[in-house]
Amino acid sequence: MSSVHLFHQLFSRRSVRQGRARQADAVADQAAQALSLAQRYQETGDAAALASFEQLLDLMAVTIAGRVALDPAEMQRAWSEADLEHQTALAAALSQLGVAYRRNTSKPGVGFDCSGLTSYAWAQAGFDLARQSTAQIRAAAPRDLETAMAGDLVQYPGHVMMYLGVDRAVVHAVMPGRPVEVDVVKARRNLKFGGPTG
Repeated sequence: MSSVHLFHQLFSRRSVRQGRARQADAVADQAAQALSLAQRYQETGDAAALASFEQLLDLMAVTIAGRVALDPAEMQRAWSEADLEHQTALAAALSQLGVAYRRNTSKPGVGFDCSGLTSYAWAQAGFDLARQSTAQIRAAAPRDLETAMAGDLVQYPGHVMMYLGVDRAVVHAVMPGRPVEVDVVKARRNLKFGGPTG
């Protein structure tokens, strides 16, 4: 066994033991910073924190739009039109990009299943969601593709996601072997949209 291979094996084991089950992702780092700024604004009313939060959202929207091949200006508009609760939940979900899928788990930086990610994200915005995808969408105010805003829930049977505000783009914890990611849901899926804030 080469020393490089041995190093990677040891490093991987240590990372998992220390709870670092996240692949590196620059947007996740920006989103974690944005989430911290949103929380500071909510706690203190610091206008500079809010302005920095909004700037980071704009930067992230451009990068995320590129990843899913959508118009960056549309993504920026959709995120800026969402209220602060939706923006905060969205930043929280994006802060977990690269985190491993783990069934029945909702642990930041360690692992999520689909409803674990959405319940974690919305908890950061001050809303408690059930830990089951169908229960989450049933409790949410009904929306459709035209009325949903960035951060709203999107669901098809057995899976819940967060809407990115444009087309059918979402952030989600989809399945074992794939980390939290952004994607565009295929048109053949029949989607339900819901607003956790009512």
